Amino acid sequence: MNTQNVILAAKANSGKSTSNVWVVYTSADSSDKMYCTSAYKAMRLAFLLKKRMGLNISDNCLARLSQEIAKAKAPQGAAAQEVQKQEPVTAPVEENPKKRRGRKPKAEKAA
Repeated sequence: MNTQNVILAAKANSGKSTSNVWVVYTSADSSDKMYCTSAYKAMRLAFLLKKRMGLNISDNCLARLSQEIAKAKAPQGAAAQEVQKQEPVTAPVEENPKKRRGRKPKAEKAA
């Protein structure tokens, strides 16, 4: 049986908070775990480990992280969909004369 050392990422239960916590670790040394607060940060850490250690990232974990990132970026609820459907309202732009900066011109001396 040929097993490769790969980088894995999974959701972890955090006893301290209700937010999602991601754990990134290698399959060879599962005792050395690194925790991240978002899927985006977990993916960045996985690619950093890939570059430093020369390991591959598990395709399943990479797909799961990508899906979670896309879900986090997607607008939530019907209100967000309505915002996208509405056309942006642009106010007319008034041109203001530009103020000159710098030194004031010298006053001419009375003759």
